[in-house]
Amino acid sequence: MAYGYHLPLWEAGIGFGAIHAPHYRGSKSSKTYALPVPYLVYRGEYIRADREEGFRGMLFESERMKLDMSIAANVPVPSETGGAREGMPGLDPVLEFGPSLNIKLWHNQQNDALLWLKLPLRAALSIGDPIVDYQGLVFSPYLQVAKTLHFPAVRWRFKFSTGPIFATQRYHDYFYSVDPVYVTDDRNKYNSTAGYSGSRFTFTVSRNSKRFYLGGFARYDNLNGATFENSPLVETNDYLVFGVFFAWVFANSAIHPPHDAVESGE
Repeated sequence: MAYGYHLPLWEAGIGFGAIHAPHYRGSKSSKTYALPVPYLVYRGEYIRADREEGFRGMLFESERMKLDMSIAANVPVPSETGGAREGMPGLDPVLEFGPSLNIKLWHNQQNDALLWLKLPLRAALSIGDPIVDYQGLVFSPYLQVAKTLHFPAVRWRFKFSTGPIFATQRYHDYFYSVDPVYVTDDRNKYNSTAGYSGSRFTFTVSRNSKRFYLGGFARYDNLNGATFENSPLVETNDYLVFGVFFAWVFANSAIHPPHDAVESGE
């Protein structure tokens, strides 16, 4: 298996993150979240949690292909959001969990650049009341270009990804349907359908040294042509979310753990 450079099995530290995001895709209202968070990285053979890909379980891995369990999340929608949802109840945060098949299409080892095709299929679970409730499926295939620049003491990593999003009717209903009880003069009854959910463009940049990590990202979604585009809860077809994260790493394992943990520029 082709790898980049050796890394510790685990790292621990403390960090601070800030993210600015609309309350949901299609909402004009937004909120900034900022808080200190623990910084934990683990590069095990089957369980991994890192800066770029988050927490995931490795089910299969070869030179050209990986199958893992991936996680994504949506912020909660408060009841006082106003706008198109004025008078409607809030929405619980949604956790998405499921397998992702990742195929390496191209790898330039000399320039440390890669091209991936990633095919995540996730089940959406709202967390709140009830404690856990199933909210449908999301399929979001995308192409990702990753490039790493190496310097004596630090590494800069850049990633750009783009692709369509598809979801089931239940998932779209959770965010965009309007029940008769919430109909007003400006808000018609609406039932969503399954299908196209917009397109996504994401850019990330990170700077990593032995003791410090700095990262940022920006994601833009365009909802033109989405099956729920005519929902009265869609106020805009543009969705932009961005954030930054800084961490101080104060502890780590040896550089060469038993299973030979490495990083490949993924």
